[in-house]
Amino acid sequence: MASVIGGLIGTLFIISVMSMLWKDNIFFRFGQAAIMGASIAHYTFMNFQSVHTNAIKPILAGNVLFIIPLILGLLTYSRLSSDVSWLAKYPTNVLIGVGTGVMIAGSLRGQIIDQVKQTILDAFTGLNGILIFIGVVTAFSFFIFTKEHTGALGTSVKIGRVFLMISLGANFSGEIVWYLTQMIGRLMYILNEFIWPLLGA
Repeated sequence: MASVIGGLIGTLFIISVMSMLWKDNIFFRFGQAAIMGASIAHYTFMNFQSVHTNAIKPILAGNVLFIIPLILGLLTYSRLSSDVSWLAKYPTNVLIGVGTGVMIAGSLRGQIIDQVKQTILDAFTGLNGILIFIGVVTAFSFFIFTKEHTGALGTSVKIGRVFLMISLGANFSGEIVWYLTQMIGRLMYILNEFIWPLLGA
């Protein structure tokens, strides 16, 4: 009986969210508010647990340097008061500075340097490597706007447009398949967790 009730609650929330496909309604707004409230409560609890594990415990163990990130974290709440909201700029600047440094280093290595290196190396490994190399070069040429697309550049741009269309089409179809997979998963949940237990199957 408990599994049927749990399945019923899950089914009602699934239907409430999917009812938006028809039109905005109070059933959808209730489901949306409930899901958002539960998510916020979950992440709030997880954040408090993270602060306790990664800051409070080390400080109590004698690692006083952990006071610095704890203070920076507390300063973010200064935005709640207009009188001291300027204090929130310090933790924000630290986050932006560290995040930018990490992102630039990671992006340059993972998305540019390694990609270019692997593309050039794969160009000598067979037909697939040659096609990938041609696709990369011609796709890049599509975004050259400082010169008129005529002659050899125009030919490269046309080829690049074909590769871009193939790439975007494949990505879009992948997204559609992913959404259909999620839809099927929700329908299977309704069957397995509510309908079949309700029917005693």
